[in-house]
Amino acid sequence: MACYIIYLRVGCNYLTVLKFRIKKTMTLKLTLLSLATFFFTFSFGQIKLEDLKVDTTITGFHFAADFQGTAFFTKNGASDIQTVNPTAFSFTIAPNMTYSVAKGQLNMQLNTSKRNGYKITDLVQKDTTFKDNNAYYISYTETDDKNNYKNFVFNAFVIKDNTLILFTSGDLDNGKYFDNFRKTFYNIKL
Repeated sequence: MACYIIYLRVGCNYLTVLKFRIKKTMTLKLTLLSLATFFFTFSFGQIKLEDLKVDTTITGFHFAADFQGTAFFTKNGASDIQTVNPTAFSFTIAPNMTYSVAKGQLNMQLNTSKRNGYKITDLVQKDTTFKDNNAYYISYTETDDKNNYKNFVFNAFVIKDNTLILFTSGDLDNGKYFDNFRKTFYNIKL
């Protein structure tokens, strides 16, 4: 069995990964990566992005793109997609996800940042509830002084009816949008 992984840089820390496994018959598994590796089978949950009623007035951000089910929002919308490291946030919805798997994947993202040499400070992790559903958030600042890189990260998820609603964000504007990213997540409709 051959396995091929293709990485596509989409700015900030967001990546889309296509993973192909070839046996006698080729199967395509789509994996969305928002800062590291989330493994989802290509399908759609009962909840849709429009159901969340994402309030972009909190940040003033605009819809930039939909990459295989992950909706990205940036300050200038689609024109930021070619920008290296734009401040951005995203929502991904994935069915049949357990709390422990989702939490493990967000923690793996943090560990990936550490392995890639980023200094991690102001780390906060919390198991919580959100509108009577299990939720988790992790926030931290990752820096790379030699490249003058400082990213204020707020990632969170909520599981509703076995469907994951994942929020990832990266504020590369000295924390200017960090609190608004958190407000954007907590303002979604479930």
